Amino acid sequence: MSGSVMEKKKLFKIVSAEILVCVIAAALIGIGLLFKVIEGSELIGNIMLTLLTLFIAGLFLLNSINAVTAGNKVGIAAAIMLIISVLLCIVLIWAGSLLGDFLITYSRITVIVAMVSILLDLIVGNYIILGKSLIIVQIFQYLSFAYVELVIASVILGSTALIELWQIFVTAIIVALTLYIVLKVKEKSIAQKETATRINSAGEECLTITKQEYEELKAAAAKLKELTDKAE
Repeated sequence: MSGSVMEKKKLFKIVSAEILVCVIAAALIGIGLLFKVIEGSELIGNIMLTLLTLFIAGLFLLNSINAVTAGNKVGIAAAIMLIISVLLCIVLIWAGSLLGDFLITYSRITVIVAMVSILLDLIVGNYIILGKSLIIVQIFQYLSFAYVELVIASVILGSTALIELWQIFVTAIIVALTLYIVLKVKEKSIAQKETATRINSAGEECLTITKQEYEELKAAAAKLKELTDKAE
């Protein structure tokens, strides 16, 4: 198994564990509030918002794993921006009241970084798996998703101009989700074909290794043969 595949699985497990922890923690707090074991407060609200932020970021980070393990610079930049936006959001949640006059500017920076990182993450994640396959569908998805992000960002920043055109907003959401499903189905199909190519005519699964690993195995085999010859 190649190092990149091992790294990919390791990152996937780490991010998945983070998502699971957030879901369990939020569920426990929700149950506590429901049965009045925990009293609602600003502290609990901040904790829930933090868990929600980490949960959403985790979902998008799962999409970044392919880009990171493939060494895609734009994808890595998007993942870093996403992590930065999480830190910015956490500061906003817990220390927003301390920012004073800088709060509005800080909020705008946080929203812009988050929206750009998510859009880049989506584009790069699709490109690594799909390439130019269904490129028109990809473009329409990006445009729809970008519009949804723009509307959400404008509302967060206090403008209601775009949300008044709610028919366009709802249409953009439906289009973005529909095309997302279409592309995910295509990605799954490509993944299945790639898996099938690893099966040889005898029905045995082939193992993919890097060139460096191949050379190391070749050298080890030569060394073993040399030792065997000497023993004889």
